[in-house]
Amino acid sequence: MSGQTLLDQLRSMVALLLGCSVLLMAGCGAIDPQRPQGQWMEEDGIRQRIAGGEIFAGHSYYYLGSITAPDSFIAIDQRWQLRTRVWADVAISEQRLGGWLQWYRTEHLGFCDYKGGRILAPDGSQVGYWYSQNPYNSIYSPEPGVIEIYKPHAGGGRVCGEPGFNGFFPGHD
Repeated sequence: MSGQTLLDQLRSMVALLLGCSVLLMAGCGAIDPQRPQGQWMEEDGIRQRIAGGEIFAGHSYYYLGSITAPDSFIAIDQRWQLRTRVWADVAISEQRLGGWLQWYRTEHLGFCDYKGGRILAPDGSQVGYWYSQNPYNSIYSPEPGVIEIYKPHAGGGRVCGEPGFNGFFPGHD
């Protein structure tokens, strides 16, 4: 192996490491260290309950994307007020939830599995549940009884299933 080839490989490795560092920092850039964070906590038991068609009583439902095949949905305890610019409210029914779940089962991409879990306020109290291919999110409570939940992502600010996302190296299909 020539010295020039080794040098080219070293440059490629450095560029890759720098690129990964930038993506990692971009994914953490939305976190405001001055505001206490809630949790978008993954829990397989919740995923199974939702995938089984359970509707959580006393919760208001919201979705992202198309109402017939949303990218994600959440169920928020009615004792909380959701403050949002991204989530749309929806009247949930067994028929609507069944249609969403059927779509998820038939359009499954393989590397973007649906996950589910609990949404916790910064003080640890439970606010609701989530179902999405994207396991990361930012959650704040700007005042008592009010919750802000942002658009979930797969890491680095990317969204699972979007063009250019292959699950490992964003932008490289």
